Amino acid sequence: MKRFVGGFLLGAIAGGLAVWGYLSRPHRALATPAVCYSCFWQTQSAALRKDLIDFYQQYRSPDEFVMGDVAYILWRAKDQPNCDARERYRAIASDDSDGYRKFLARGILAFSGSECGAGRPQDFGAAAEQARMIGLAGEAKLLDALAQNKPAPEFGDVELQGSVPAPRGAKTLILGESRIEVAPDTRLGAQVDRVSRDWLSYQLKWDMSGAALPPQQIIGWHEGRFIRYIVNAAPVEVHPLSGTLVAKKGEKWYAPDENGVFRFEVLLDKVEYPTTHVAGQFGLLEDTHGISALVSQAMRRGMQVVVGCGDSDGKVKAAYYLAQRGVHVIMPGDRYDDELVGYQGKGVILGTAPVRAQGNKAVIGGQPVRFALAETIVVEDTKAIFPIQYYDAGARYFRRLAKAAPLKLEFVNVDDQNQIARVLDRADELRATAVAVRVMTKEENDRLVAWLSVAPQRRAILFHSGLYEFAQPLFEKFPQQVTFGDLRPRFE
Repeated sequence: MKRFVGGFLLGAIAGGLAVWGYLSRPHRALATPAVCYSCFWQTQSAALRKDLIDFYQQYRSPDEFVMGDVAYILWRAKDQPNCDARERYRAIASDDSDGYRKFLARGILAFSGSECGAGRPQDFGAAAEQARMIGLAGEAKLLDALAQNKPAPEFGDVELQGSVPAPRGAKTLILGESRIEVAPDTRLGAQVDRVSRDWLSYQLKWDMSGAALPPQQIIGWHEGRFIRYIVNAAPVEVHPLSGTLVAKKGEKWYAPDENGVFRFEVLLDKVEYPTTHVAGQFGLLEDTHGISALVSQAMRRGMQVVVGCGDSDGKVKAAYYLAQRGVHVIMPGDRYDDELVGYQGKGVILGTAPVRAQGNKAVIGGQPVRFALAETIVVEDTKAIFPIQYYDAGARYFRRLAKAAPLKLEFVNVDDQNQIARVLDRADELRATAVAVRVMTKEENDRLVAWLSVAPQRRAILFHSGLYEFAQPLFEKFPQQVTFGDLRPRFE
């Protein structure tokens, strides 16, 4: 019995020393980050979380950068700290031949250090040096300040301005004239999420480099799907824009302009991504999402066209900012486009829009359709919350446009997908030949196709449909009948 107790005590002491030794290692997670990473999973199903953990536990890649990100995804999904993940970026930060990979790796080491009890000012200094080498002056300025422990972020805002001239006595509304022509070798900047990577859907093949993304690696859904249409029409250079710095003000996070002024709100769930790294009130986004996260690099890296999500105030402000500086912006997710109706700028902003080849160029937009001011347009609307709220995109647009001219609008509420028949049936009741709708599903597409096919006088304006597989075929099949919510409408 004494021997057993003695062995037990020795084992307990040895185990305690081992635990103490592990907990005292320098990579121990000592600090609670300013972001609640576990909160991201509160809006996801338990089954998805389990499947994601099972998948990434088996995932292998020869790229240490990817495997570092995999380790962080598992850390956040399992809520089990693993500060050894940081070591996978160290050799890349030191020796990689690609400047953008080095910048990201150095940035990750800098911003992830404090959570693991290994925060070092020199890591921010190294990231600042690399940012300067690849031309990111605004980022270098902030990183230098963090290296000196003297961060003083400057915050700003963007005031949206726009007006729609409607001549007295105008009888016609023309939608769909706005267009962007994209020539070969145009530099197209894109969000990372759903274009080059989609960690939530197990897509992590992109190497995070500064090289143009090979066309075959462009993801086949949402913004990636839309960019594929452009690439198929013209050989453009697609550059995913990663490594955006963010700063917190109050309870919100903001991304900067090209001069390092934080102007554009980034939605919290994107800051909660497992591949976002935060130190105090500052952070670095790998998997950028939304135009608001793209401005600085789009400007500094000379992007001529930018494609990303536009479904928030911060995103449309970023689009407006870029357009003022001559950069074209396309947001296939266009629920908030109503805030830009009548905008002015050297760049063109489009939401859902057709894409076609014209010679060696890709033309986006440029599909005008006429509507009489005396006729009724039946507009889809909803009061439902996520994920149905996007069905109000057309209603938001036309309520804004109605401030410029006396439109005859009939709003029809839906409370779920696949209720487009409510809109089409109401149009038939009113003998109206114009509708404004969202098309996301095959059922919605098939019903709209059948309705449009009855007569060439029937027309549809599509909203928040460009992310899905049905919008482009509708534009192609009905070029005289289907158009989009033009942000520069014309009255005559």
